Amino acid sequence: MPEARRFDTIAAIARQEWNRCFPSELEDYDYYLAVERSHIAGFSYAYYTVMEGETLLAAIPAFFTAYDLATTADGWVKKILLSIQRIFPSLLTLKLACLGSFATETCAIAMHPSCDEARKRELFAQLLAFFEEDTKARGIHLLALKDINAANKHLFADPIATHGFHGVPGMPTAISRIDFKSIDAYLASLSGATRKDMRRKLRKQNEVRVEYRRNIDDIIDEIYAMYVETKGRSDLQFEELTPDYFREVLSLGGGLCALYYAGDTPIGANLMLVNEERLLDKFFCMRTQSGQDYNLYFVSWFSNLQFCLDKDLKIYQSGQAGYETKLRLGSALLENWMYFRHRNRMLDRLLKLASPLLVFDVPNHSA
Repeated sequence: MPEARRFDTIAAIARQEWNRCFPSELEDYDYYLAVERSHIAGFSYAYYTVMEGETLLAAIPAFFTAYDLATTADGWVKKILLSIQRIFPSLLTLKLACLGSFATETCAIAMHPSCDEARKRELFAQLLAFFEEDTKARGIHLLALKDINAANKHLFADPIATHGFHGVPGMPTAISRIDFKSIDAYLASLSGATRKDMRRKLRKQNEVRVEYRRNIDDIIDEIYAMYVETKGRSDLQFEELTPDYFREVLSLGGGLCALYYAGDTPIGANLMLVNEERLLDKFFCMRTQSGQDYNLYFVSWFSNLQFCLDKDLKIYQSGQAGYETKLRLGSALLENWMYFRHRNRMLDRLLKLASPLLVFDVPNHSA
């Protein structure tokens, strides 16, 4: 008889069982274990599963945190919320239980490969009901599902609606399909104005040296300093990664780090995950002044495209945020959705009314 169970570490689940339900997934069992071992402050983890004996039928990762409502707001709304916080520091922070992961771009929903669509919906409904019961016992009132992609939104729409969740657009996933044979062919696919701008920005590309590494122990302090500097320029301040995150993703999670040098000085780093089909850009960071001098973001973009060409990869997944630039560079944006509900009916209605103001502003996009 299938039984819903919660595990507080992925190490309690057999690696082969998890990965069998996530074929070809870059953010696999070892990546989640690396995240757990990264000692990221403010988060705890769980994995909601349906098991039949020792066989994993379905699973969804989850996290628990104190959620700041200003996190995904943008523009004038964010400024107002931050002003309120200065006066009432705890008013806009709620205890949150969320299906998905703050360290991935989409919510991983695992299903045994033998399941058809009807069975997947049954298992998902069982998982969602168990998630609600378990978090109620923990005294958590704000529930969410983070970054449900379009396919899962369609497949699981009925159980999500049945449980009273409200949906708002999340941050899309930016991808570039490697359907060109060379960088020159890629440039030819861009608009004339963008092509001219890229050639100008890449004038110093030959002055930058790229080194690919899987061990960064000797340079982690410099990489982390660049991460902190880059994070300080971002409007998105949800989690704060640790040096352990970079080390663990490389050593355990199968990551790859591109280091960028001007002479012998490191000026940027790009943490990535790679398999036989896809390059996933997890985090790019740089020294502000040197990065601007060398247009390092664009140098890294073209380096990643060349890496894909050299390895015959089909997709470059360039992460969330920075959408205007990525659209200019030919990316498609794949939609993700956020769902939420509060157990208190009045607060639930207020959050539903306010939710359009808390959505990160994304340019018009397709795909």
